[in-house]
Amino acid sequence: MKAPALSAGKKPSGAAELTRFTAVVAAVDTAALSTLLELRRQESASRSDDVFERASKVAEVYARWFDAHGVTCPLPGQIATARRKGLPVIAPAVDALLYAELTSGVLMGVQDADAIDGDLHFDWAAQGETFPGFRSTVTCAQDEPVVRDGAGIVASVLQGPDRRTSVTKDSRHLVFTVYDAPGLGAEDFDGAVRLLSDLLQDAGAVPDVLEVRL
Repeated sequence: MKAPALSAGKKPSGAAELTRFTAVVAAVDTAALSTLLELRRQESASRSDDVFERASKVAEVYARWFDAHGVTCPLPGQIATARRKGLPVIAPAVDALLYAELTSGVLMGVQDADAIDGDLHFDWAAQGETFPGFRSTVTCAQDEPVVRDGAGIVASVLQGPDRRTSVTKDSRHLVFTVYDAPGLGAEDFDGAVRLLSDLLQDAGAVPDVLEVRL
């Protein structure tokens, strides 16, 4: 598969202080990925230490940023649920995303690469700009950080992914996006990218890590 190129628009004055945007692209064997994730879930459940402790602290960085924009960050609640019930089982691509997010605390996304039109562009939305979200139409605020392809917005960092490029249980060509937040430590961001890349490699994929500075 051909990995999309990354680019970024000019950061508006007063926009959130984000420093970089990273994508991890891979063609995956969904059966191998599912098998590996089941092993990781079992390992997580059998450990005596709290595998989510650091992730919970990192997620609070995103929660504070989201709160400032009147939006609830899903990560703290998802991590709390995983602590009680274990890591979720939905579909291979989504399970990989949630494993990486909930064990690192770093916000990510995943899109079906075959549904992406051309390359990916990190940008800041205009007031009232809309796109078809996963469940309903999403309306963006001025300078809200978004990701676009050649056909439109594929994700808002604060409000989630679009419907057009969403993954299914059969999606094999995946683009995972890793999102920065104001005040997030570089070591946490880098660690999350490594965690995700290592997961895909352990499942037999050859991930391509792409990054653009903002």
